[in-house]
Amino acid sequence: MSERFLVIIKLREESYGGSSEEAAFMLVDQVIPSLETMERMEREGKVTGGFFVGQTGGMFIFNVEDDMELDKVLASLPIMNVYDIEIAPLQSIGSALDRDRRIVDGVRAAAGINVPR
Repeated sequence: MSERFLVIIKLREESYGGSSEEAAFMLVDQVIPSLETMERMEREGKVTGGFFVGQTGGMFIFNVEDDMELDKVLASLPIMNVYDIEIAPLQSIGSALDRDRRIVDGVRAAAGINVPR
C-alpha cells in the first residue's frame, strides 16, 4: 500500500549567484535532469503537482511506499541541492472521515447519547 506525501520546494536565494553562467549551469546540471526524472515519475503515477507560475517553487504529491522511499527519491534529484523542502504526510479523505466518525461515536458513548449518524 502506498502513502502520499505533500512536498513543497522553494529555491534557496543563495543557490543562484546571479551570473548567467551560474544560472545556465544550475539549469543544465540540476534543474533539467530533476524535471526529466519527475516527468517520468508523473507518467508512472508516482508524483503529481507542479511549479508555481512565475515563481521558483512548487508543490507536489508523491505516491510512494513509505517515507524511506520518499527520502530516496528526493535524495536522487539533483535539484534538492539548491531547493529547501517541506514534507507533510497526507491522510486520505476516507481515513479522515472514519477517524472523525470514531471520535463522534466515542463522544456520544461517553455522554450516553444514542443518536444514529
